[in-house]
Amino acid sequence: MNTIRARRHLVQTPRGPIPPARRDGGFAFVELLVGMALFAGLSVFLLQAFIDGMGFANRSDTKAAATSIAMQVMEQIKASPNPYTLVGFSNIPRMALPLPAPYTGIANATTHSLQASVTIVPDTNLLLSTVTVNVYRPVDPDTTPLVTLSTVLTSQ
Repeated sequence: MNTIRARRHLVQTPRGPIPPARRDGGFAFVELLVGMALFAGLSVFLLQAFIDGMGFANRSDTKAAATSIAMQVMEQIKASPNPYTLVGFSNIPRMALPLPAPYTGIANATTHSLQASVTIVPDTNLLLSTVTVNVYRPVDPDTTPLVTLSTVLTSQ
């Protein structure tokens, strides 16, 4: 036992011997508290960034689902045998999915709650119809559509 203690006192550094209390002490309680406080502060910052990122990802996913719905409606309208006379499609006001006939084949494969409307504006002078499909998110406080697709249909 005395040889071990004697060896401890013989530890030399370029600045001189290291005192035993400083060499064997480990971390002080205050050092541990400061380290934990720094870790907690960094964790809160990273957690907030992660939560914000999840919100942006959810909004992007909702926009992708709304675009898919609008494209399905628009494809059904463009597939009409005579689009100018509104064969196979019609005006619908803003309503929740699933849509009524003639849009019964439109599927929302996501869990997002969406609403859609179709507005048809005929132009009798040029024999054209302008069709606008709007998709809304019902939880949004404003009435701005999430996605809007428009096309011009002709009788020819």
